[in-house]
Amino acid sequence: MSGQLSEWGENELFRQFQQGYTAAFEEIYRRYSALLYQHAFRMLENEADAQDIIQEVFAHLWTKGAELNITVSLAAYLYVSTRNKVLNVISRKRSYRHHLDHLKQFISETDTSTIEQLNERELLLCIEKEVQQLPAKMREVFELSRKATLSHKEIAQQLELSPETVKKQVSNAVRILKHKLVHFIFLIL
Repeated sequence: MSGQLSEWGENELFRQFQQGYTAAFEEIYRRYSALLYQHAFRMLENEADAQDIIQEVFAHLWTKGAELNITVSLAAYLYVSTRNKVLNVISRKRSYRHHLDHLKQFISETDTSTIEQLNERELLLCIEKEVQQLPAKMREVFELSRKATLSHKEIAQQLELSPETVKKQVSNAVRILKHKLVHFIFLIL
C-alpha cells in the first residue's frame, strides 16, 4: 500500500490520513513542506521563523486533521494556513517594533536631570536617615565635621575631646555610612 502513496491524489492522501493511516501524513509532509517553507521564507526572509511556521502548520494538521472539513484542495488549505501564520508573525514583529520605537522615543525625550535630581534627593534622605542612627556622640562629632564644617581641632575644643578621638569618631562614622549606603547607591546607579 505504501508504494502507491506517491501516486495518490491529495484528496485520497488526506482521506487516508483522516482514517488513521500515518504514512499518508508522511507523504503529505514530504510533498508540501518544502514548497510551504519556500513560501514562508520568501515572505519573512528568516529561516528559523519559516521553519517554525511549517512545523506549526503540520502539527496542527496532525492534531486536528481527523476533525478538519477542508472544502478546498489540501494544497490550498496548507498554503492559506502558512500564509496566515506568516502574517501573524509579521504582525507580532511589527507590534513589537512599534512598542520598542515608542520606548526609545520616551527614553530619548525623558529629562535625565529630573531623574538625577530625584536620585540625589533620595540619596541625601538616605544619608540623613543613616546619620540619625549613629551613636549619639559619633553623630554629634560627624555633624559638626560635615554640616558645620568645623575642623577636628575645633570640634575637639567645643566638645572637650582630644583631636585623635574626633578623628577616630569621624572615620568610624564615614566607614559605617559607606557600608550602609553601598547597596542604595548601587540601586540608583
